[in-house]
Amino acid sequence: MAYLTAKQFSEIWGITERRIIKLCKENRIHGAIKNGMVWEIPEDTLKPSDRRSNIYKYIHIPKKIMIVNSNKNWKVYLEECIEKEGYIVEYGKIEEIQDKLESLSQYYEGLIYFAKDHIDKSEENFIIHFAEKLHSESSIVIVDDTNQKRYPIERKLSDDFRNKIGLRINTLLLDIPRDRKCIINEHEIIEDIVELLLRLKNTTGMAIISDGGKIEFNKEGRTENLEIGKFYRALNHCFRRLNKESYLWCASTMLEDEWTEEPQEMKFRQMNLEVANRGGNVERIFIFSKDKIKQFKQNKTLKIYMQSNIKTLFVDYDEIKEKEPKLLEIVGAGWDGINKEILIADLPEDMKERGYISKNQKEIMEAYTCFQKLKTYSKNLKEVLK
Repeated sequence: MAYLTAKQFSEIWGITERRIIKLCKENRIHGAIKNGMVWEIPEDTLKPSDRRSNIYKYIHIPKKIMIVNSNKNWKVYLEECIEKEGYIVEYGKIEEIQDKLESLSQYYEGLIYFAKDHIDKSEENFIIHFAEKLHSESSIVIVDDTNQKRYPIERKLSDDFRNKIGLRINTLLLDIPRDRKCIINEHEIIEDIVELLLRLKNTTGMAIISDGGKIEFNKEGRTENLEIGKFYRALNHCFRRLNKESYLWCASTMLEDEWTEEPQEMKFRQMNLEVANRGGNVERIFIFSKDKIKQFKQNKTLKIYMQSNIKTLFVDYDEIKEKEPKLLEIVGAGWDGINKEILIADLPEDMKERGYISKNQKEIMEAYTCFQKLKTYSKNLKEVLK
């Protein structure tokens, strides 16, 4: 491909070289590249339209996605994911939008519809009428609970929409208990929604099931013992939700094979640092014998933690074993406590499973009290390892 300079294009387009350079800097000339001090532009490039002109306004219609009946807890991440793709997000309840459907913007790129229950005739009509504001590159995603009474609207409307408009319609079925006595990774669900909305361009009339990585609690408020993958996914999800109001209190027994460069541990380390950087109050107690101080001076994880906003403390294992051995029984293989609401407990290394999560208030408060007691024996880890 041949390129011309800004000066050469100023003669072709009839505008100044300075104006063309400004357009290049604003990324408004497609394919323009800077070679040293000179802007080079593909010779077949069309002159960009003036932003003041009706042509510019017509070409640059905002790309909007309408989200109806969204769960407010999902709103921030859903909006973040879609806006990252260059779209503008609008929200509303079906009752509100039905009343002003005619006055809404004429063009939308897609619709995400959260079904209230199973979709009835009025909701079906709403989707059909909203589709009049969509085009052949648009997409509709219905987010629906899984149940036997589910109305398979994506199958009923898919042929009609594909033939008359060309758009696609798919459904994400949520396999989540109604009582929500489980941990749900909303990020997984939202990423599946965005995938259906923007990526599956050749698929329509499809329903896929997502359980959001659900982890259910038994009547005692504990999950089953979780294998490595499921444990880390749940742990990372819990950490991702923490903010500057959160208190993360953790005790580690520092076995020789912990804090390695293994990917799971590196990701866990990153999540800790992110919580601290968001302003969360993070305190970590590392419990090991004094005779291992020299060994742990070179530990990369400890070095990184000590350079961060995480409060790192040392407790001598031998001192606790002598004075208050019951505390070591409570710590076990270690745990991460979140406020006074969740305890993420490690299991001994000889077990197949990695750990479990508890909302059992008695267990959480026993661990929390233990942590506060351990702090009375603690020293600043930086001073210990210097």
